[in-house]
Amino acid sequence: MSEALDQVVERALTDKAFRTLLFKDLDRALEGYSISDEERALLENLDEENFDQFAGGLGSRTTKGFIPGTG
Repeated sequence: MSEALDQVVERALTDKAFRTLLFKDLDRALEGYSISDEERALLENLDEENFDQFAGGLGSRTTKGFIPGTG
C-alpha cells in the first residue's frame, strides 16, 4: 500500500468531514493524493461499515512514528 493511501486512511479516521466526503464524492476526496487505480478500486469497495475493519487491519502502519504524548 502506498504512503498516499495510508494518508487517506489516517485522515478519514481523524477527520469526520473528510470521511463523509470519501464516501459521498471519492473523486473530490482523493484530489491531491497519488492513488493507484488498484487503491482507488479498493476504496470504492469500502463503505462506512467495513472501512473501520479495513483501517484496523492496517495496524500501526497508519500511525507509524507516533508515540502518544511526544508529539
